[in-house]
Amino acid sequence: MTEQKIIDASLECFAYSGYQNTSLSDIADKVGIKKPSLYNHFPSKEAIFLRVLDEVARKELTHLEGFTKYTEDRSIKEQLQEVFISYVDHLSYSTEGSFFKRFTFFPPDKFASEIQKVFLKTEEEVIRTIGPVFQKGIENGEIQPFQLSELTSTFYTIIDGLFLEENFYDRETLVERQKASFKIFWSGIQGKS
Repeated sequence: MTEQKIIDASLECFAYSGYQNTSLSDIADKVGIKKPSLYNHFPSKEAIFLRVLDEVARKELTHLEGFTKYTEDRSIKEQLQEVFISYVDHLSYSTEGSFFKRFTFFPPDKFASEIQKVFLKTEEEVIRTIGPVFQKGIENGEIQPFQLSELTSTFYTIIDGLFLEENFYDRETLVERQKASFKIFWSGIQGKS
């Protein structure tokens, strides 16, 4: 229980203050324990950070997989739109999204390769999760017969762009940009039947 509290508290500290500006004392205070007690669970701040990084990646994939299953009885367009909106919202307005944004855009040098590996693995899993939706859409004629890699990379690139725009626009504007982005994306891939 305490280990999970440490992970949760560390996630918030790292997401909103960064790695350098988060001390072990900050984490311990947030958990409500003494700093030396952290060492009963983790050998160092670095070990805590790497565990949080893995936890964030796992949560993101669980969130996406759950949402994909929740929408599987809808049309291909509705499935993709729901996943698109949900994923952008989750990345833009969750603590995990703040963490991802901070550390993918500005990774601490000592963790750059680990962060890149987790980011690429997460992207691969996102593509693996939505790939079958695209494939089904191609098979039933709802989507033009593009290469799956083209469809998934375009889908993910648009999400990345909106994720970045969250820094510059209020929520209402971002929602409008989400709708417009998906509308143009769908218009470009939909089947001609």
